[in-house]
Amino acid sequence: MRLMPALSAQTALTTDEAFNHNILALRREIMKPQKPFYRFLLGAAIALVVLVVGFAWIGASSLNWGSTRAEMSRALPADELVPDPSIIWNHALTINAPAEAVYPWLVQIGDSRAAFYSITFIENALCAMSGECRYVNADRIHPEWQTPAKGAQGIIMDYMVIQDYQPGQYVLATASDKLPFKWTWLWYVEPVNASSSRLTVRHRIAFPADAPRGLINAIFTTGFVMERGMMLGIQARAQGVVPAPLEEPLGAVIWLLVFAMGVACAVRFVRVADGYHALGVGLEAVLVLFVLTYLQPPMIWRFVLLLMVAAGLYIAFKRAAFRQRVSVRAKAN
Repeated sequence: MRLMPALSAQTALTTDEAFNHNILALRREIMKPQKPFYRFLLGAAIALVVLVVGFAWIGASSLNWGSTRAEMSRALPADELVPDPSIIWNHALTINAPAEAVYPWLVQIGDSRAAFYSITFIENALCAMSGECRYVNADRIHPEWQTPAKGAQGIIMDYMVIQDYQPGQYVLATASDKLPFKWTWLWYVEPVNASSSRLTVRHRIAFPADAPRGLINAIFTTGFVMERGMMLGIQARAQGVVPAPLEEPLGAVIWLLVFAMGVACAVRFVRVADGYHALGVGLEAVLVLFVLTYLQPPMIWRFVLLLMVAAGLYIAFKRAAFRQRVSVRAKAN
């Protein structure tokens, strides 16, 4: 008689495990496409939706990234040079340094001088096609670069030249006659208080009426990556934090690792019938790549995002082994 409760408990436990196993098996059968090709189509379709939504959001947000409504609508120096622009960019951020400390970094901008404080390996890859420039980000203020010749000093070879500047306030570059459109590029800094300032970067560009707008918008959306890097680079230097030499290649390595883990998850989803967790981690990797590319967070947060994706990848690859052990136990009981 004493053995009956223990036997009943063991039977109930075995029944519960078998029931859970059967439910799990049924769920897998319902959810999984039966052929890898179907899973590939499903994953590609979901990824395409995420990419389209992501790029659409970036394309809309990048026009006025960080700017307030007042900053977007107010007049700034040289707006009249392009009175009817096809594209207007207003980008702004706050810098914890007075305007007088920010301006010297602005006036020395240019490919042959201080570069653009952005992602130099991308800039130099583009330069390699022409062999006419090489970008090296300055890590200090150069006195010899503080008074460029107006109308003559190029900042992108001789396609864009410094047209005007006002010490402590703004630097203005305009397109030369070598470009088939009008373009003004303004860096405008103003004090917020005694120890901080506000940097606004404004582009006003007027393209010919027959210009391919879709292609132009795609190019400028991509170019926002470089502009975001430039503004963060100016901010860091004005605040006295010059990025370490290894920071840029380390950021590239993190980006590539996240991309590789996303690809690994995509492959696992296609190859394994119940790899929906891998699909989720792959989509997580896509979102992280958007953050790394366009938001460009501090390095510590890039490591955190990398570890998040790595943890998801580990779980995705361990789930199959775990389910196999559960299945073996259920069959044994």
